[in-house]
Amino acid sequence: MATVKMVLSLAPKMQWFLHQLDISNAFLNGDLDEEIYMKLPPGYAEILGITVSPNVVCKLHKSIYGLKQLVTLFAKGTSTAFVVVVVYVDDIMIASTNPKAACLLRDQLSSVFQLRDLGTPKFFLGIEIARNDDGISLTQRKYVVDLLEGAGFSDCKPSPIPMKPDVQMTATGWGRRPNSKKPLKQLSEVDTALLPDTKQYRRLIGKLQYLTITRPDISFVVGKLSQYSSAPRKFHLQAVHKILRYLKGTIGQGLFYGKDADFSVRGFTDADWGACLDSRRSVSGFAIFIGQSFVSWRSKKQQMVSMSSADSEYRAMSIATKELIWYPYVLKALRVPFTLPVYLYCDNTATIYIASNYVYHERMKHIEFACHKVREAIDNGIVKTMFVRTDNELADILTKALHPAPFQANLRNRAGQNNR
Repeated sequence: MATVKMVLSLAPKMQWFLHQLDISNAFLNGDLDEEIYMKLPPGYAEILGITVSPNVVCKLHKSIYGLKQLVTLFAKGTSTAFVVVVVYVDDIMIASTNPKAACLLRDQLSSVFQLRDLGTPKFFLGIEIARNDDGISLTQRKYVVDLLEGAGFSDCKPSPIPMKPDVQMTATGWGRRPNSKKPLKQLSEVDTALLPDTKQYRRLIGKLQYLTITRPDISFVVGKLSQYSSAPRKFHLQAVHKILRYLKGTIGQGLFYGKDADFSVRGFTDADWGACLDSRRSVSGFAIFIGQSFVSWRSKKQQMVSMSSADSEYRAMSIATKELIWYPYVLKALRVPFTLPVYLYCDNTATIYIASNYVYHERMKHIEFACHKVREAIDNGIVKTMFVRTDNELADILTKALHPAPFQANLRNRAGQNNR
């Protein structure tokens, strides 16, 4: 989805025309060269009236939804036009400097495939696209309305934040944050009881995960609650309901991509050390902008326990660096007037020092080689690290639950980066 949002963010900057196509029965045309297997769909053996081993799998000959091979980006330039094509299974979006080039490509595709010409994009992969003279807006408003209606929260009281701060959720209850002085609420046996039917919880989490495509403000809490899908309890479901109440008050919130001529790439990275009380792993978050356009973000628990806050911040910086290195290649292929370096902002001075200092540190010897990709990127002139104050750290909202005031301040700072 970062590729889709990148193309959409560049369209007003580069003055590209947008066109959308839909291929009928696209899965019948997507041949696979790799060996890919999938588990049997539930009920498949019963329909055929046979008994199969639980280890039986299907070998795929055609592409289906969910494979990374289904998302592709093509670019072609001629003396008269430059055309960019984003393909996701049967959905195609064409960006071009000349509308005639898009029409020519449409006619060429229609001679081979059965397709529908949808014209100017209005809905793409469930994202509502609205374009005017100022830029492009991306929302999932209809998706939110349907989600609230299906969950019975259409008339609920809105919440100013998606998750309670001060305390940290665990698999069995609540834990206190290290710097919190608020008394810890004791949960009753009813609240900590396992849900008798987990389908409702998993269904809501799955829908909320898709909503994070345009809603980074709920990425952290949705990622946090998805960890308990195997054995959710009542208080976990109550936390999901709080997200729904927050969405009720922010139904139309989304992304805006303006026409600014800024093509610099800037990333913000942050980490919450030992945030998971179940595993003591830290939570990483990064937010990446092209000019004023917010195009990519991630909130994810780290793969191993960090020994210090600087360690966790450095690992978060490494994850963001790997993402940032990809951007110059794509922007160059898209003929964007971009120049190195990309800027990586962090609010931890020790982490910035470690990334740029080549002297051996005894306390950092446990960090694996993968993290030192940051140093290599700095040495090659690809990445330049910068310090940012915590109150301007745009990735802070992706690592922890915040109180209403700092939560709204973070959203305003992010919106300011989006030229709003």
